Amino acid sequence: MKKQIILTLVIALMSVSQGFAQEWLVPDDQKTLTNPSEYNLSNVKKGKDLYIKNCKSCHGDPGKHNGLPLVPAPPDVVSEKMQNNTDGELHFKITKGRGGMPQFEGTISDDDRWRLINFIRNFDPSREQLLVDAPPKKAKLLASVNEVEKKVEIFAEVESANGSFVTLTDATVKISAKKAFGNLPIGEVLTNADGRAEYKIPETLIGDENGMVNIVVQLDEAYVTDNVVLDAAKVGQLKPQPKLIKKEILWSTNENIQTWLLLSYLGAVGAAWAAIAYVVFQIFKIWRLGKE
Repeated sequence: MKKQIILTLVIALMSVSQGFAQEWLVPDDQKTLTNPSEYNLSNVKKGKDLYIKNCKSCHGDPGKHNGLPLVPAPPDVVSEKMQNNTDGELHFKITKGRGGMPQFEGTISDDDRWRLINFIRNFDPSREQLLVDAPPKKAKLLASVNEVEKKVEIFAEVESANGSFVTLTDATVKISAKKAFGNLPIGEVLTNADGRAEYKIPETLIGDENGMVNIVVQLDEAYVTDNVVLDAAKVGQLKPQPKLIKKEILWSTNENIQTWLLLSYLGAVGAAWAAIAYVVFQIFKIWRLGKE
């Protein structure tokens, strides 16, 4: 009996493995799709961020063939198995998924799925490699906040070959709001030919009770520099206050209090005062008996 069970399990596993090993068929109308996302450095960088967040855990680091030992094995980004796919095939497979490959249709936007393909194409031997792994460069970052216009003004420089600093152009600057448990990304902007950039604070950003926000400005991982923290910038919406608990007031007006909560509170207070009165009365009786 045990041999039959083991044999059945082996056959089932072989069937699953054969199913995974079959060619991944993509509809003809999907194979010929062209990537609407321009193959440029900005999109490749965004694709890299998406790859690190969603794909690296299984496919591993590009070119290092250190993906998870799954069946079938997730192909390395630089491998022929990956690069022989058309853009449309890659898009279909990323969108729909199969087996151990999750579908990203509901978790990654269509635009970002195409940007992810741009990052994969960065390792296509027939294309110019836009993103090259190189040691991060030393940079300088200055930033200030314009509270009236609710925008962050940025200036960046990078160290040149002779050791002097020159304007840093086309660099991604990330803007975040500093929170108690980490930084909350707000957005990003590119520096212009003068190394400057302006970022408009979203109207939906919520600050503290006074609308204050601690803003963090930083360059991407290609540069080494200190982040700029703009403390107590009055650029956010006022933090909404709960109806039942306002500043320095536990109970506000009666119309904001639910009836059952009010009755429970009054009952607890009444019981407490009754207990105190009973104890005082008993003490008074003992005192009278002592005098008699």
